[in-house]
Amino acid sequence: MSISRKDLRFSRRPKRQFLIGALILSAVFFAANKYIPSQHLPWRSLNPNAPVGLSTSLHLIRVSLSPNSICEDIVSRATDFQSTPAVAKNSHDVCGWRNARSVSARSDTRLSPPDINMQCPLALGVHIWLGELNYTALRIFDSKIVEVHHAGSYSCRKQVGNSSGAWSEHAFANAWDITGFTLENGELISVLKDWDGQKDKKKFLRSARSKACKIFRVTLSPDYNEAHRDHFHLDMGPTTACR
Repeated sequence: MSISRKDLRFSRRPKRQFLIGALILSAVFFAANKYIPSQHLPWRSLNPNAPVGLSTSLHLIRVSLSPNSICEDIVSRATDFQSTPAVAKNSHDVCGWRNARSVSARSDTRLSPPDINMQCPLALGVHIWLGELNYTALRIFDSKIVEVHHAGSYSCRKQVGNSSGAWSEHAFANAWDITGFTLENGELISVLKDWDGQKDKKKFLRSARSKACKIFRVTLSPDYNEAHRDHFHLDMGPTTACR
């Protein structure tokens, strides 16, 4: 049985279509890598100095699942991020950490109290978030943030505000509670007093939560429950929430 030229032509068509499709995909991939910022592309690595993008949260999840050396390498490229490796801590069978950073400031924004220990991916998220907050503060108040007031990261305890009995991410230095901010002009923004207070402060705090939800796995605000009426809770745990 012989194969006609027509049959041969049809047999070659799928191969030609596959080749054209592959060329188109390659061109799109090349153009995306060249013209679209890395924070929007899920296959690119995390740029710690870039603004929040469509894929920032995914990049941080990938860092969380990678060897700690990957995170440490990215931290070393974070501009004006004042942090050092923290000594490993194992206070109980469950609590503690193997790899963490001791964070004190980002550029001109200091933490109060300073030198807070947090796991490396969380520290990267904090670096990115504080950069976003400064842009927001300049836009709303025409003043930078010079101090972030917080209630710490590490605490060997179960979750507060629910009956789950599960360990808090604070038990692993994988969560951070923020109570307020001081601006360069001396003005204080309090989560407790200003969440539903003066218009501009309320706007800033809502924006801070919105930005956090694009970075951290869990962001809890006063809208979540009474236990969080006076702070933001941010963590890089296995669950997801934006409240």
